[in-house]
Amino acid sequence: MAYKISSFVKDLDLRVVTGVYTDHDLLHGCCCDMLSWVMSRLDPETCWFTILNSMNVVAVAHLSECPCVILTENVQMSDSVLAKAREEHICICSSPDTTYDAAVKLAGFLSAAKGSANENIV
Repeated sequence: MAYKISSFVKDLDLRVVTGVYTDHDLLHGCCCDMLSWVMSRLDPETCWFTILNSMNVVAVAHLSECPCVILTENVQMSDSVLAKAREEHICICSSPDTTYDAAVKLAGFLSAAKGSANENIV
């Protein structure tokens, strides 16, 4: 059973800073701030947790077809970066949680939705 972005936003009490999103399925999470590393691990069913907030985040998410980026620790993006994310249909959310805590929450919800959480976070 797939876990939808809408469920993720609600369950983690995320703030959708891009305003709108397409309700894609999420099957995995990726926690990383090294762009070259994360590019090789993102896909259309993976949520990316990061503290990075530049235009490069949008570019990597777009190239990797990553549907959702979670800015942890209340990190904020500039309006121009958010505008580009909206243009590319990438959901950017904000969380007060640390990257670790947000990822653990996602793993728990994925576990409940489809099985073992140990294989869902890279």
